[in-house]
Amino acid sequence: MRCPRVASAPLRVLPLLAGLFALACREAPDEGGAPVSPFPPGAELETDFDQPIRLSYVCGNRFLVTNAHTVPVSVQYRVRGSSEEGHVDLAAAPNEDPAFSEAMLEVRSRGVVELFVDGRPLRARANEGVPCSPATPAPSLLSAAGPEESGEWTAPFDWPIVAVHLMLLPSGKVLSWGHYGAPQLWDPASGLFSEVPSPVLLFCAGQALTADGRLLAAGGHISDDHGLPDITIFEPAGTWSQSVKMMRGRWYPTTTAGPNGEMVIVAGQDEAGTLVALPEVWFNGTIRTLTTASKSIAYYPRMFLAPNGKYFVAGEDWRSRYLSIAGTGAWSGNYPRRFVNRTYGSAVMYDYGKILYAGGGYVTNTAEVIDLTKSPPAWQWTGSMAYPRRNLNLTVLPTGEVLATGGTGGTTTSDLTQAAHAAELWSPSTGQWTTLASNVVSRGYHATSILLPDGRVLHSGSGDAANQVDERNAEIFSPPYLFRGARPMISAAPPELHYGISAKVSTPDPAAIARVTLIRLGAATHAFDMGQRFQRLSFTRLATQVKVTIPTNRNRTPPGHYMLFLLNSLQVPSVGAIVQVK
Repeated sequence: MRCPRVASAPLRVLPLLAGLFALACREAPDEGGAPVSPFPPGAELETDFDQPIRLSYVCGNRFLVTNAHTVPVSVQYRVRGSSEEGHVDLAAAPNEDPAFSEAMLEVRSRGVVELFVDGRPLRARANEGVPCSPATPAPSLLSAAGPEESGEWTAPFDWPIVAVHLMLLPSGKVLSWGHYGAPQLWDPASGLFSEVPSPVLLFCAGQALTADGRLLAAGGHISDDHGLPDITIFEPAGTWSQSVKMMRGRWYPTTTAGPNGEMVIVAGQDEAGTLVALPEVWFNGTIRTLTTASKSIAYYPRMFLAPNGKYFVAGEDWRSRYLSIAGTGAWSGNYPRRFVNRTYGSAVMYDYGKILYAGGGYVTNTAEVIDLTKSPPAWQWTGSMAYPRRNLNLTVLPTGEVLATGGTGGTTTSDLTQAAHAAELWSPSTGQWTTLASNVVSRGYHATSILLPDGRVLHSGSGDAANQVDERNAEIFSPPYLFRGARPMISAAPPELHYGISAKVSTPDPAAIARVTLIRLGAATHAFDMGQRFQRLSFTRLATQVKVTIPTNRNRTPPGHYMLFLLNSLQVPSVGAIVQVK
């Protein structure tokens, strides 16, 4: 195919695997207008997540072409409605996760981009005309040098495996597993590890805590892009059990806890490498399939229990939607994000019904928010980070602020030469990011972070795939609030909190307490924490206690285990008490 003769700058392919991709384009005379499209109407709207060659829209006039074949492929493209043509050479997919190669295509003309192989129609994707950044981005801030403003990192310390999956348990211990080696249980109090071998390989499963404090992992690893049908449970006693199997295997699914103890499982690839379009709902050892809610959605969807009792899938698909699990299930809504392609960006529910989505794509520093308590909800820009990040982790803190750690910039899946070392802190009140202290280890694909009860953030993982260094170590970040004076203290807290019933939390100085917050225990993998969600609790001060009002709304506070924090007027938190809401 040929490129039209134009006077503007040449087309560009931005190399995503350095030196492996090239755009070939030659001048040709205009032959009298644009050719007729061979694609049927609506082809540009079809999903192609399970196809070996994929085409996705990024932003502006940028598109991403992906190849999962084990051999190099040359694809031709044309911009519908114009005479603009060319071709993209794609390298062979690597033989390990992530098993694909990529090339960024930036065209001159705005129109549907059509892909061909040897002249045969393959894919079409619309140009949505979405800007690549806010028109007037809020500036990020740079903190002062002291730890009271920038926080502080520990030196790296050994971790027996690459912590691709990282979970805080009700015991206060941390469970982790990766691709290689047995799962590990870490005790933050003693610093000791113990092996807890699992009955199946849980790499690339989707995990979250059940209402009674068990860790449920859906799916697992047969090979890249091929998942197990197992549901595997880590019991509080430190042993594993297996529940009923899913109808099909899942590799890269998301698991989300519901308001009545159900666990909703979506997406992933099955034993044959086919996308699983039907969600499933696990409850107390039984499972049902949502047979009228078929939809193929991207790996590890960023899914949250919403105020309306439905499940809001914020991404990675551009158009966010609600999933209802009532009856046999249904999808509804269409809420396009401001930035289209946030692949391996991170999202977090930073307040009741409010979601922050940052980074991802190829590669952006932008961020946006949505408020699900409004009807209809709509994504809005918020401040942009100082550093573009993909494979970052967002962790909500006891203050309600959100910490961004790790990730990489550049134009590849995980370019560790472009690693972001500085932590960044997002303020929900101002929408601005503040750049904090920098860690030592470059962490990209498979990096993980979770909040610990003492208010610090555990940062680990990176590697176990993608031809990266396997980082069998971890670092811990102490946010600035830990250097601003004495901490409030919880001297006693009830282990169980009951819906609609006030609970008394003992503290030596109730008059100093300014806020009470609640954060669900974290369960992170692949740049997304499937567990954490933040909320503020109302309270009254007593002589030696604060009386905390427990919500009645299970959509606000789904049953399960949380960290309860007391904060003073300087926003310094206590050590969190792990409590069960039931």
